[in-house]
Amino acid sequence: MKKTSLIAMSEALSARISDRKFLEQARKIKTAFTRRRKMPFCDIIYFIMSCSNRSLQRELDEYFHKKGEETVSRQGFSEARENIKHEAFIELNELLVQKFEQEDGEIATYRGYRLFSTDGSLIDLPNTKQLRDHFGYSSNNTDKVFAKGLAFAAFDVLNKIIVFAELFRYDDSEKRRMLILSDEFAENYKEKSIWLLDRGYPSFELYKRFEKNSQDFLIRVSSRSSKEINEANEPDQIVTITKKSQTVTLRVVNVVLSTGEIEKLVTSLSADFTTYDLKELYAKRWGIETEFRFLKHKTYLEVFTGESVTAVMQDFHSSILVLNMAAIAEREQEDILRENNAVCRKGKNKGCLYHPNKTKLIGDIKRDFVSLMLCDNSADRVFKQFLLYKNIKRYAFLDIPDRHFPRTLLHKHVRRASHPKSAL
Repeated sequence: MKKTSLIAMSEALSARISDRKFLEQARKIKTAFTRRRKMPFCDIIYFIMSCSNRSLQRELDEYFHKKGEETVSRQGFSEARENIKHEAFIELNELLVQKFEQEDGEIATYRGYRLFSTDGSLIDLPNTKQLRDHFGYSSNNTDKVFAKGLAFAAFDVLNKIIVFAELFRYDDSEKRRMLILSDEFAENYKEKSIWLLDRGYPSFELYKRFEKNSQDFLIRVSSRSSKEINEANEPDQIVTITKKSQTVTLRVVNVVLSTGEIEKLVTSLSADFTTYDLKELYAKRWGIETEFRFLKHKTYLEVFTGESVTAVMQDFHSSILVLNMAAIAEREQEDILRENNAVCRKGKNKGCLYHPNKTKLIGDIKRDFVSLMLCDNSADRVFKQFLLYKNIKRYAFLDIPDRHFPRTLLHKHVRRASHPKSAL
């Protein structure tokens, strides 16, 4: 069986966007998009997906230049987009995830388990009263306030797919959202899975929720954990915690890092997973940290093309969709690079592996993927896909084992001032 391809995914998304039923579900009022406009429903969806960090009018001009049509004003676009529910982009992403789950023949697992992780990040929003009222705001001990939201996402660690994402109020709780998400995943994912969570999530309530939903977990805990966990100083031991006549049994593992620091993990996994296995397993959680970095800095998550709640939510879920499309393309490129990696194992770069350049992929998708979906025939689509993939080797990066760059904690100005040459 083969992996899901970018061309197959683009055809599925294009078919859904062009479907009359999708339009009827996505528009806010029944009379919207009933007459022929300069920027119809499909164009608005495609345009939002293709936007980068340039001015809105420039993006509109370039989009319609590619189509060979007269451009529209940013005011006209802003008015038209308000007629589309942001849930339309959520539905498109759900289609992508569903198609991946049902048709991909090479879904990666760890010893038969799917690996999921969650994380949250505060997002800067356009500082309008409407957005401050809807999402909340922060202040910096002055009279100024700044609109912010909480981006919360669940990530398939091994397959690099965001399976859930939402933008909540700034003052919402990641812990509360994790409890709700556990219930939702219990209904939608019946296969074995492990939740990999950071120090902000552990609680007695969460342990019991995982137990109720028959979900395994591996969570890093802090020194603020319960007395039973903090006093579990053996390399590997079982503890029982009681609270309000309820009990939960946990396995506590103390892992020694290369820095000498002790990392304390709690898990529901049995002794079949050794201490070394758990250390290796928890390290895989880092993927979601990288994913949020790509969201913020590569899909321009905090560069919004509108200042209304609808526009912000549309842009947010569009960024999630583009990032997931890049993940599909990345998995395809890994197969193409496999042959180059075989050569590396024998040549001068022995032990090194080529990996797809995801930053380049995201840029290519924003620039070319919309054109790919707008192609009228299969020949054009194949040609567009060729253009997207022709320079894979050129832009791939070489992963060199044991190559580390120690992080210095000194501020750069302090470091420069203390350097012997700084006085010259």
